[in-house]
Amino acid sequence: MTEVVALQSFEHSGPRKRGDRLSLSENVARALAERKLVRIVEDSTPKQSAAGEPSSASPAALASPLTTASLSGDGEPKRKRGRPRKNPEPLS
Repeated sequence: MTEVVALQSFEHSGPRKRGDRLSLSENVARALAERKLVRIVEDSTPKQSAAGEPSSASPAALASPLTTASLSGDGEPKRKRGRPRKNPEPLS
């Protein structure tokens, strides 16, 4: 929770008068501060340190390598056995 002081009267979960101290969530405190309704006095939310604390997120997986079809002796991709290739008609 974030401790704020009202800079002017406003309505938020009941009437708030100038000088009132209240504890709000960080998001609400920021939104009211941007509208010049409150001044943030103290942020009691613990800050996360970058070093030493493991993240709860899973590590990123490696991308699988791209595979391309192998070329046969005539330069065409290798095909599975099955239907014979259709010979394209020459363009005129």
